Amino acid sequence: MTARRLALPAALGTLGGLYVTQSVLSGFIWSALPAVMREQGMALEKLGFLSLLVLPWTLKFLWSPWVERWRRPPGRVPRTKTMIACGGGLVLAALLALSGQTASALAPLIATLFVIATVTATVDIACDGHAVEAFPPSAYSWANMMQVGGAYIGAALGGGLVLVAIDRLGWQAGLAVLAGLCLIGTLPFLLLRQPAPRSEPAAGGASLRAALSRPELRRGLLITALYVAAMKSSLGFFGPFLVDKGFTLTEVGLYSAAGSLVVGLLGAVLGGVAVARLGTLPVLMIALAGQAMVLAYCLAVAAGMALPLGPLAVLTQIGSNAWLAFGFVALYARFMQWSDPRQAGVDFTLFQCMDAGVGMVLGFIGGQIAGHFGYHGLFASALACSLVCAVGILRRIGDKA
Repeated sequence: MTARRLALPAALGTLGGLYVTQSVLSGFIWSALPAVMREQGMALEKLGFLSLLVLPWTLKFLWSPWVERWRRPPGRVPRTKTMIACGGGLVLAALLALSGQTASALAPLIATLFVIATVTATVDIACDGHAVEAFPPSAYSWANMMQVGGAYIGAALGGGLVLVAIDRLGWQAGLAVLAGLCLIGTLPFLLLRQPAPRSEPAAGGASLRAALSRPELRRGLLITALYVAAMKSSLGFFGPFLVDKGFTLTEVGLYSAAGSLVVGLLGAVLGGVAVARLGTLPVLMIALAGQAMVLAYCLAVAAGMALPLGPLAVLTQIGSNAWLAFGFVALYARFMQWSDPRQAGVDFTLFQCMDAGVGMVLGFIGGQIAGHFGYHGLFASALACSLVCAVGILRRIGDKA
């Protein structure tokens, strides 16, 4: 019994390390890189093309059944570690290739980053499947906290620390720091023994048809689409907005690190407590209201109102991360509950693909809006989207959330 109690925290810790690694890469791609490219003179319209890198995260549900069938062969040991090790090697090779490029060369940069995004999206299927299938439901809250907390630690490191490293040490040294962080986050999972799945694979193999036939999963997808549309419609443009307002890359990176590492973690913990006491829907509504206040301040500054710029950095890089963590800890806990342990990688992937797909579309549209109508047009549209989606959640599915 003692060995089991000691094994669970270690297993949860290594799981958190995997999510740190994935978020280090995501933080670099969608937070640090746009600021670097903007400093080098990249047009806002071109920054919107970075949202296309979410495409693998949007479409990975298409190949998730094949990934799960290979990862969990009937009657044999799962191949989760093998998949994660192979994916890590490919990512390191892509980072090495990226170090020979520049942040101003858009086409080769996008191509290399697309490889990284595809590999990490595929590996994430295995990570999420392992999280749902290997831990008992009583430990889902801890697993979810590791997932959300690891995501914010990774975002702080990838979007903050790596950005500062690039600013102070240069492009290649910054990418070396990024590669080192990926190794540190992944190795503990590969070296330590992991808990076995609680159930056998789905009879006949994992399938999308079985997942989409479940009403609660379809309802969850609708909740996800509405919530992500409200919370992420302008997320990728906060960094460029601060750069255009005179903030240095180091300042943006430090604010981003503080927001992700400290406030994001605090928001995740408070979100978990609030869900236990209030339920999912109230937590989602509170987070939507908080994000709306951030967008309102950004709109006022973009429209030319004489407001102090100090609070702008705090709200966009710290406040926004807190509200995101507060709300997403509730949403992701539901993802785990809605997923079938027999094909957890497929079910959980569907929710993440909805999240990524909505974010990709809105990121691309946001770049066009910002390029043609300015930041005030972007933030006004985002604020309107937030209000409409909140009403949609309350009226359509609020009583079932």
